[in-house]
Amino acid sequence: MRILLLDDDKCLCQTLERALGEAGHVVEYACDGASGEYFAANSEFDLLILDIGLPDKNGIEVCRKLRADGIVTPVLMLTARDSLDSKVKGLDAGADDYLCKPFACDELFARIRALQRRPPLRVLPVVETAGISFDNVSHRVCGGKAEIKLTAAEYKILEYFITNPGVLITRSMLEEHLWGAESTSVSNTIDSLIKKLRQKLGWEAKSGPIKTLRGAGYRLDR
Repeated sequence: MRILLLDDDKCLCQTLERALGEAGHVVEYACDGASGEYFAANSEFDLLILDIGLPDKNGIEVCRKLRADGIVTPVLMLTARDSLDSKVKGLDAGADDYLCKPFACDELFARIRALQRRPPLRVLPVVETAGISFDNVSHRVCGGKAEIKLTAAEYKILEYFITNPGVLITRSMLEEHLWGAESTSVSNTIDSLIKKLRQKLGWEAKSGPIKTLRGAGYRLDR
């Protein structure tokens, strides 16, 4: 796995470079946001490990900029900011997981393995399906000419379906996609989110493109 590590603590970067290298990963690191954005945009990586407290720009801003530019490389935020507000902002900016410092390397490696198990997101042009258009670059969803306002969680669920058409997607897969490997969500949270998403998109539960597979999960038919 090729990993880009973005953290202003050079000692930590070097320590993780050695530890991840021993685990079979190839690691490059940068210590400021501008360099990280450049490397992420101009090289192929399988994972970006991103700190929030960077010297030139906030890591949340870096993540948001990468997502706006259509870069779908999985992002694991590794930061000392452990408040609920910081976690929510990080995940809403497009991070796939969030781990607080100090941390155990075993947990970091487990989270990396969890991210490796996820189906890869594909960069798509504007997708039109069942009366809506989905733009994965501008993050706009429209019905006709009108924009449909989705919450961050609803958007991420729709994105997951759009980029994995015809694939069985379980509730646990959606929970991990939304909230990371430490998800403590109760099972009906996903059902509630999908119900609201269907209502906003005007998709019927029985005849719409998101099919409920009883006892298994969901599938998007296009």
